[in-house]
Amino acid sequence: MSIEILQSDAKAAVAKLSSLSNNELDEIMNSDEKIEQILNELEQSYLKEIENEKENIMANNHSVAEYNLSKEPELVELREKVQELSEQGEELSKSVEEKMKILREKGGDMSLETALALLQTAASEMEEDSDKIAQKFLDNDSDLDDFLDQFLVKRKLMHTRLVKAEKLSKLLQRDPSLSNIPNYINSPPLNINTNYIPGVPPVSPPSVHQGVPYPTGPFNMPMPPAMNYFQNHY
Repeated sequence: MSIEILQSDAKAAVAKLSSLSNNELDEIMNSDEKIEQILNELEQSYLKEIENEKENIMANNHSVAEYNLSKEPELVELREKVQELSEQGEELSKSVEEKMKILREKGGDMSLETALALLQTAASEMEEDSDKIAQKFLDNDSDLDDFLDQFLVKRKLMHTRLVKAEKLSKLLQRDPSLSNIPNYINSPPLNINTNYIPGVPPVSPPSVHQGVPYPTGPFNMPMPPAMNYFQNHY
């Protein structure tokens, strides 16, 4: 409400009262009806402004209410979407916890070095199995189809484990601090030969007591490894 309008109405009321005598003023002061009559006779611009403001506020509230009602379907849809996403998040969280529990049960206190050792051992076992299958075929104890089916499966599994072992070995070499970090709980580190490759025998100096046709002096020349046809061709 404007202060100027209120002051203007007050001046008009004072001007009207200033023309009255003291007796008339006393009569007005002692009569609520006369006071109300004088107020009703005034233009009362401030009351009109208050009424206008009231109507504007009510119209604005009505407009806001209609807008909110128009957005209700969208709000309901978003609320349902949030609820759905929340439920999905809870399900994913439970799934992760279950999988972590399974990994802990399977992995136990296995460290990265232990995992590398197991991969190397498993690859070596697959190589031995494939060599046995090849020897069985050479001894005419199995036909060609059985040999190919079994041999290729074993070799494929062996090479898969070799690749995993090689990647893990490079990871440990690149960041030695990982060798002391277990997967889940502390476990003692193992001495792992990160240069181990199944199928390639380690080179060791021959004993001076072996009767070999090579010099046994300071050169320490190694014996040639035994040739394995299937190892070099499959």
